[in-house]
Amino acid sequence: MLLWTMGKNRLLLYALLGIMAFGLFPKLEAQDAPGSADLILLIDGSESVGAANFPLVSELAVQVIEGLAVGRDAIRVALVLYGADPEIQFFLNSYDNKQSVLSAIRGLEYPGGIESNLGAALEKVVDSLFGPDAGGRAAEGVPQALVVISAGESTDDVSQGERALKQASVYTFGIAAGDSATAQLEAIATDKSFVLSAPDVRTVASMGDQILPYINGVAERTIVIQTDFTEAFAVGKRDIIFLIDSSMGPTIINAVREFIKRFIDTMPIGPDQVQVGVAMFSTTPKSEINLNSYSSKESLSSALARIKPKPSAEVNIGAALDFVRTSMLRAESGSRIEDQVTQLVLLLTSKKSKDSVQQPAEALRQMGVLTLAAGSKAADEAELRQIVFDETLFFPMKDFRMLLRNPTNTNIISPLSTLTGVVVTEGPTETGPFVDVTTVHTQKVVRDIVFLVDGSTYVGNNLQRVRDFITGVVNRLDVRPERVRIGLMQFAEGQKNEFYLNTHNTKQDVLSAIAQLSLMGGRALNTGAALQYALANHFQPSAGSRREQGIQQVLVLITGGPSQDEVKRIADSVAIQGVLTFAVGAGQVKESFLKTVAFVENLAYYRRNFADLSSVVDEIMTPLITVVGETDQTVKEIGPPGPSGGERDVAFLIDGSDDVRGDFSYIRDFISKVIEPLDIGFNKVRVSVVQHSERPSPSFYLNTYQTKDEVLRAVNGLTLTGGRSLNTGAALTFMKNTILSPAYGSRSGENVPQFLIVLTGGRSRDSVREPAVALKTDGVVPFGVGVKNADPKQIEAISHNPSFAFNVKEFSQLNKVQERLKNYVNLPDQELKIVLEKVELDAAQRDIVFILDGSDDTRDTFKQMCQFVQRVVGKLNIGLSGDRVSLVQYSREPRAHFYLNTHATKQEVLNSIETLQHLGGNPLNTGRALDYTKKNMFIASSGSRLLDGVPQILVLVTGGRSQDDVRAPAAALKQDQIVPFSIGNQNADVIQLQAISYTPGHTLTVPQFDDLQTIEQKLLSYVKIVPRQPRRIPPTVTDAVQRDVVFLIDASDGTKESFLGMQNFVQTLVQKLNVAPNKDRVSVVQYSDDAAFDFLLNTHSSSDDVINNVKRLIHKGGRLRLTGAALQYIKDNLFTAAAGSRYLEGVTQFLILLSSGRSDDDIRGPVKALKDIGVISLSIGTTNADTLELQTISHQPNYFFISEFENILDVQDNIFALIEGVSYQPLPTMTSRVSGKRFI
Repeated sequence: MLLWTMGKNRLLLYALLGIMAFGLFPKLEAQDAPGSADLILLIDGSESVGAANFPLVSELAVQVIEGLAVGRDAIRVALVLYGADPEIQFFLNSYDNKQSVLSAIRGLEYPGGIESNLGAALEKVVDSLFGPDAGGRAAEGVPQALVVISAGESTDDVSQGERALKQASVYTFGIAAGDSATAQLEAIATDKSFVLSAPDVRTVASMGDQILPYINGVAERTIVIQTDFTEAFAVGKRDIIFLIDSSMGPTIINAVREFIKRFIDTMPIGPDQVQVGVAMFSTTPKSEINLNSYSSKESLSSALARIKPKPSAEVNIGAALDFVRTSMLRAESGSRIEDQVTQLVLLLTSKKSKDSVQQPAEALRQMGVLTLAAGSKAADEAELRQIVFDETLFFPMKDFRMLLRNPTNTNIISPLSTLTGVVVTEGPTETGPFVDVTTVHTQKVVRDIVFLVDGSTYVGNNLQRVRDFITGVVNRLDVRPERVRIGLMQFAEGQKNEFYLNTHNTKQDVLSAIAQLSLMGGRALNTGAALQYALANHFQPSAGSRREQGIQQVLVLITGGPSQDEVKRIADSVAIQGVLTFAVGAGQVKESFLKTVAFVENLAYYRRNFADLSSVVDEIMTPLITVVGETDQTVKEIGPPGPSGGERDVAFLIDGSDDVRGDFSYIRDFISKVIEPLDIGFNKVRVSVVQHSERPSPSFYLNTYQTKDEVLRAVNGLTLTGGRSLNTGAALTFMKNTILSPAYGSRSGENVPQFLIVLTGGRSRDSVREPAVALKTDGVVPFGVGVKNADPKQIEAISHNPSFAFNVKEFSQLNKVQERLKNYVNLPDQELKIVLEKVELDAAQRDIVFILDGSDDTRDTFKQMCQFVQRVVGKLNIGLSGDRVSLVQYSREPRAHFYLNTHATKQEVLNSIETLQHLGGNPLNTGRALDYTKKNMFIASSGSRLLDGVPQILVLVTGGRSQDDVRAPAAALKQDQIVPFSIGNQNADVIQLQAISYTPGHTLTVPQFDDLQTIEQKLLSYVKIVPRQPRRIPPTVTDAVQRDVVFLIDASDGTKESFLGMQNFVQTLVQKLNVAPNKDRVSVVQYSDDAAFDFLLNTHSSSDDVINNVKRLIHKGGRLRLTGAALQYIKDNLFTAAAGSRYLEGVTQFLILLSSGRSDDDIRGPVKALKDIGVISLSIGTTNADTLELQTISHQPNYFFISEFENILDVQDNIFALIEGVSYQPLPTMTSRVSGKRFI
């Protein structure tokens, strides 16, 4: 990509940095006034810097700020220190003047610490500092800049943070001390030239003057860079002119004509899509076909048949180029150059020009026209290189008849289909003269490529030739983490991983690993199983796949023999998942087999002998880097996929609120493009459209129109209904009950697939989860499309599964979504069934609790156990609407590290496991851990979806024999439809493991925990087929019962660590109550030095509201534990009519106290006051609590319980039994006696 600024008849290079490395510069008219930027300073505060050097780093930050124009409307500054955790020192909107920022920096204190987690810090910066709440002005067009100051390599993974920065278009700079820090910052920075490095921290401290030009360059808009990838999208609008040397003779002209016809057949021809023109020349040029002459493939092909050769000894290419510029690239001739549509000219000639080509070529280039040239025979290479826009766009050929031998594999097809160029004209500004900017997308190869190599005797002595082939391909690729990633595996009867997509970061490392490849051996091939294994293990985020970011996934199979297992169905499944499969074979494999495996037949390459594999390298390269797997039009010599002929009911629920008024034309166009390939008819595909804002408004029903023309006219005529807000949940219910019902044209009763496409640009005010579940339960397949302010979590909740949820920033980007939706909706019935079955397996909801042996015996192998869990988690579909994961560690006692609802993303789970510390201790009580897990983890308040029928799975990993009984807890788990898997090493008791497991077959063993990777796939395959259970009816209480229940929670400093356990206890008990205004009411009070209510008895009217607010409780803290004062506070402020108490109406009043120790004040007076008004008090204390005090507080001496708060759920059944069994009756004051019953 090149960008020029023209003024005063001079051609000036506009920016000095990042030009060839990064794609497009943004349009200048969209930018804010120069001089403003949002700057984040991210400073290493770990021991890599050191306490002695930290003042030097602080002084560097001071130097930087002193050289900037800091202010609310100029450059805003925020600062973060990082070590083990990132700590925000101040936000972008904390200070609005330079002096305040400088004072804050000079007051920084050195945090220290061994860890230096830059990855977590980068993610924190993106998540917390660039938003409007933190003072970020990205939405106003103000550039965002980050300066990282680092003195050592990060101790965590930085790739996620790096991607987040680039996706957010943040300008990232680095100041590094030492080689390791420099290398890492160069990978993170927007460009390597944006990193300043020095040998040590003392030298770094003097670099303020060097970094200032970069920051000011961003603020003043002299550095403007935008990353852009072009190869993974379908063909966009473009005007293409073929400029043909007519002197080449009939045979060559016929070949060129046929090449153009075949090219046209692969393009979406039309006035709003691709337009094609043709000009011929010898000494004089002539227009044969203008860009607007024909609007269909058929008419274009007919016109091409009429072009004829014209013998001539000389050609004037310069005159021909001028003719194209002045006569054909004009609006009246059909050119859309004024509409910023890409303009391409392909010159095909076999002679040297008689006239000069330099000025005509330059004139085209200055217009923003992308010129390509193909030359044969006597064509002058230097002359043609002078003509083309970029030297890579020159294509020498021996004979143009080569174009017909394999047209889809010639290098010409790719740039004609993928190159895009835009001309942007901007008027004068205060800062400079008239600017004419040409921006061009040059091709960038960004792919994940996995080689799947036959490691059997079918390859045998030909291994070196296979290595040479792979090396030849890799050598031509730009291998690095942000461009092309390479993975490699072998297969025979089984599979063997060589390296993953994220194993090697440089081409040299990849080539070295390939050179060391040795055959795994084997006499038979299971190619189908190998394809499945590659999909499940290599094309996953944990293995380095960027599939979720839209990066094309490529699989290259290299094989020498037939497969003994079924392949076609699995190859189809791989293709449906968007993986592009190339099949390369030699020896005993059949060519027909390769064509079956390949994504399309053109991507199969057969050679009789392995010695000929080297000839495949040239042939495979262009499709390897240009073909995309999401649409057929790139790889086949026909247009878009035709109608499948299957019956479908397709309903659109679109945002009709005022917020999308300016973008409504994009929504109309989106609907039209999605339904365009469908075979619409009353007995085929039916379509409905509904708008919604506060309420739904049908535009037309499934049975309103019977032809495609009628539907398209109705869509084109849609007008916005308007409305201030969105109630998408109510609209989903309307779709289920009305639109997708037989009365309005739905054929669900006839087993016709039901599709719902929901498109919204904002967040719904009401809940979408329950209506979406109801739709899915009825067999509807919903897709969610979120734009702008839509909530991604709501979009995911609406969708059939997370892979059916799409989010884009702007409505203009909907074209990225429509192709994928078309492919899904238009799939033939059988393929649709395969996709949905695959989705059910891979994206089904599961609740999985891992229990890890943390005893002394596993101290040396605990890291391997954690890594095993991380690898398994990496292959799950983690999300609140997908798979949920929890982890418990145990030895003598169990400990929950995180619950099923603690983490909402895969990265959060992986990070949490990464920080896990070994528990230690003996003896090993597996039975107690199983019982604890059932009562504490597989419950709704901990995130379990047991009542919804979601599979409940327990994975135990243990390295020893349990010292307590495991049979009874295991039986209780199975009775509750929880499916346990047991994994043990050689020290575990296999009989115990089999007793724990759901069936003996659910027991997996390994010699050592180093070998856990050998059973990963088997465990995952078992986990994925655990079936859903029927929805369960939650336990309810008798409707006639009314209770007022107040929880009084000890929130003094000593309970901070156990506060989560108390929250879980309250949530679990509330689930057993029937919370409603006329049923049970609940309140929560925390106390320490004083007491304060979190909510009153009349605050919340449902169990869900109470539970959600309990989850959000913040530990109060306080040095003292004044239980007496808290009881008095309860009596005076909670058990009153104003607070919602109904004691005057005879409703039973309950107080449940959770205390961790003896009160620091007298409790007797407040206890008597509560008993005088009939309050039933129950007490729960830890082993540190005073038993006599608990008995004194309790309604009866035996109404108290002793339990550590980590295990508090153990006593919940006893508590609830007492609540259930007690009814209101005025009671006299009771004296305390130490005769209580302890429930332990």
